[in-house]
Amino acid sequence: MKYPLHIFLVTVIFISFGCEKTITIKQQPYQSKLSIQGLITPNQKPQVYLNRTVPYFDPKVNTRELTIDNATVSLNDGISTFTLSFDSLYNYHYCQYDYFYSSPKVIQPNKTYMLAVIYNGVTYNATATTNQFKSAVTSISYTHKFKDLYGEHEGIIVGYTDKTGIGDYYRYEMGRMIDSSVKSVNAVKSSCTFGQKYYVKEIGRTIYPDKNVDGLAVTFVFEPNYSHKKDDTAYIRLQTVDKNISDFYDNLDRQKLAQFNPFVEPVFIIPGQFGDKAIGVFGAYAVSDSVLFIYPE
Repeated sequence: MKYPLHIFLVTVIFISFGCEKTITIKQQPYQSKLSIQGLITPNQKPQVYLNRTVPYFDPKVNTRELTIDNATVSLNDGISTFTLSFDSLYNYHYCQYDYFYSSPKVIQPNKTYMLAVIYNGVTYNATATTNQFKSAVTSISYTHKFKDLYGEHEGIIVGYTDKTGIGDYYRYEMGRMIDSSVKSVNAVKSSCTFGQKYYVKEIGRTIYPDKNVDGLAVTFVFEPNYSHKKDDTAYIRLQTVDKNISDFYDNLDRQKLAQFNPFVEPVFIIPGQFGDKAIGVFGAYAVSDSVLFIYPE
């Protein structure tokens, strides 16, 4: 006797869900690494974030548990060396402190800085030069729907003109005042502001190089990180970043894509400025003047 295909499929479904089996995943030995992230830009104080990496299933999620606070961090600008002190700022969206190393001495343009991090008797060095040009946002528009490899989203379209000469890299920056009714893309709302407004700055991780568009007028579209309503305002800037930043965040973005898309070949974070001793980036960037954007819907 032959059964219709749909009866066979229903039977398979019932068989599949008719029993449960608990699978215990054995935690493999894990060697934590130092994570270093320091991005500098002229006329602003340096901030260098030091964290320890943890296994995927590790319960540590609080920034204080992940932060390294007993390292020695310094910058040399070619003339003098100055030490960065452990500091923090309160993150009103996630209701916890963000920890970093900083200094009251602001970064200067057109200088090469050497970062030195000493932790557990090991020294980590990297250099970055603040010679990026300050680009300009030439246009901003909105689309309620665009599709990328992560799915379908709303998007903000940013236009600019690339400077002639191969080797320029861009990403967006957006600043907004929001309150506890606003959700981030991971569905988190502030639980400690109770309607009071606070400032958030979102920075794009995707890097846009000028390969094949050298000297041309260019646009790219990005998905905002926070929810919004009609007539909400934001200020958009364009960052021009160095190759250190481009290489690191491009690799990080490819790794994220490989995790979410089964058709993409697995990608691992490649050794960068710190070799196999640590992961991270020390880079420089310039940021454009801000342009007002008002959400149309």
